[in-house]
Parts: sequence; C-alpha cells; structure tokens
Amino acid sequence: MAEKTKSKVKADIKKNRLYITLPTAANEMELKAIYTEVRFCVADLKPGFDVVTDLSQCTIGHLRGISTLRKIMDFLVVNQMGRVIRIVGDMSVAFKQLLGIATKFQCYKPVYVTNLEEAEEELICPIKPNGLRFQIYHRQIEYSIDHEEGTGYLVDISISGCAVQEPTMPLSPDAEVSITIPLHQEQDVLSPFTMAAKVVWVRDDRFAVQFLDLDDDRKALLYNCLVNEGRIEIA
Repeated sequence: MAEKTKSKVKADIKKNRLYITLPTAANEMELKAIYTEVRFCVADLKPGFDVVTDLSQCTIGHLRGISTLRKIMDFLVVNQMGRVIRIVGDMSVAFKQLLGIATKFQCYKPVYVTNLEEAEEELICPIKPNGLRFQIYHRQIEYSIDHEEGTGYLVDISISGCAVQEPTMPLSPDAEVSITIPLHQEQDVLSPFTMAAKVVWVRDDRFAVQFLDLDDDRKALLYNCLVNEGRIEIA
C-alpha cells in the first residue's frame, strides 16, 4: 500500500513563495488546518508572492470541504498573490475536481505542471506577469475604435490587460481602443468599467490588449472588482 501524503504548508521568505501540499485524504478538517497555516505563512510574505500547490497525491473521494478550499483561494487572492502553479501529476483526481469547481465560480488562472521540478523551472523566469490573471466566464465586453463598435467575450483579465475571444470587429496590433467590461464593483451589482487600451496581439478569433494610463487608484478598484468576481457563483 502506498504511503499517504501528509499536508504541508511552507513559506520561502527569500523567494517570496508559498508551498502547499494537499494530503491524500484532504477532508474538511485537514483543509481547515491548511487554511490556518496558510494565513500564518502569508503574513511573512510580500504582495506578489508565488504559490505552488501540490495536488498530485489526492485521490478520488477524499477532496472534501469545498467551502474551505474556496476560503483558501479567496484569502490568497485578497492578499495579492502572483503566479499560481499547481502540481497535478498524471492528471490527478484533485485536478479534475478543481476543474469542476472552476466551472461554477469565476477563478484565477493557474499554470499546471506534473512535478515540483517543472514548477521550479516555471518560476525561474524573471519576468512576472503584471498581476494575477482571472478567468471570467460568459462575460461580454464592448470595444470601440474610430467611432466603430464591436463586442466579444473575456478569456482572462488582470490589472494590466485582458484577452478577448469571438470579436465582432477585427483589430490590428498596436491599435488603440476603448474597452468597457461589466464588473462587480459590489458583489450583486454589475457596473461598466471603461479603459483605454492598446492591442498587443491578434490570433485567429482572439486578441489581447494592454490597459493604458491606469493610476494606482484605478488599478486598486479594478483588482477589487476582480476579487469580487472570484466570489460569484455561476448560475
């Protein structure tokens, strides 16, 4: 019989990194203990800390306490984590269960790897994306250029830019547009968030933009909106 993996939470202060290992039997009590340890560890880290979560040993029927798992995810987002790496081994059951959760909630966008060595390799890159990227499902956006208007659907978004799919009006790289995204500035109310943006790439039926001239206050407001999105359950 294979040895069961125990939970482990560790902060690497020098690397500004949080490591979380989910146990083989990730029941609600285990997850609550992990949540407590995560809060203690994050207190020692700076905003933008990376998170490496090892899910590779979780087995079917053992991942319980989804509400506690959501609390952990929300806590990390609120405390401004940076890159998110998930170790899933050979398509672990936990990986499939997390994908199931992601279809019910708006969620940040992680990178999936098979082992710790790949996770460390991923994090060697010195260039970090400017802000955590959130996946927001079924959200239509509007954009305009030279008095012409188009619509599309969000693929993902951060405080620095977003990707859009199924655009109704073609765009060219370097084009400057105005983009309006409905976001939850309050949890139950969608409000339009309008920004100037520059197209950075166009591929097939997608394009990506970089937001322009967002001051710190607007970035903070946008980030809070994205945190609120992460708390919205999809009907």
